[in-house]
Amino acid sequence: MFIHQYPLGPWDNFQYFIGDRDARVAAVVDPAWHLQSILDEEGRLDVKIDAILCTHSHFDHVDQVEHLLKERDVPVYMLREEIDFSGFRCENLRPVSPGETLRVGGVEVDVLHTPGHTPGSACFRVRDNLVTGDTLFVDGCGRCDFVGGDPQVMYETLRKLIDDLPAETTMYPGHDYGQTPTATLDAQLQSNPYLKLSTVADFVAHRMSGKTAGGQVPPKPDWSP
Repeated sequence: MFIHQYPLGPWDNFQYFIGDRDARVAAVVDPAWHLQSILDEEGRLDVKIDAILCTHSHFDHVDQVEHLLKERDVPVYMLREEIDFSGFRCENLRPVSPGETLRVGGVEVDVLHTPGHTPGSACFRVRDNLVTGDTLFVDGCGRCDFVGGDPQVMYETLRKLIDDLPAETTMYPGHDYGQTPTATLDAQLQSNPYLKLSTVADFVAHRMSGKTAGGQVPPKPDWSP
């Protein structure tokens, strides 16, 4: 099993390949910004893309899905809740349900429903690793002030992740907004200001202020129109 992280695009996006080295296949997560860079990464890794996984429907996470499908005839997986909310459509779209397990070669990928940024946001769990999209960043979390966002739901989502997943779980965020590209959940409990807020009211006040809990305005957007 491998998870390959690489930066792509002007909004500090991270994209991912989740794959099986033995079978030389991989799923690409949130293909956006530049098709040829995605195909170049596929070639560099010496794998074949056999699925597309979407954490949510915002432009900066899905705008290359249709273009990639013209090159690779593969299924596109997105939570049904996100499809219903956003109206997202493409060829080969396969709605999935919370708790469903997808397979990439011999690798199992569990689909977690993590609403808050959008109603159908998902995280993808692979063993003790979690690809979080715009749900959770290193020392931050996704914005909740756009259509479909809900800070109270986001608070509940983040608490559930912390309560349900092992502390050693490594988190792979959708954007490079932190001091490190990845972090364990245990480390985030010590440094992420949003995970230190103990009440819904405090969380909502900080998240909806447009600033981080530390008082700084985020330098980059974590959404798209």
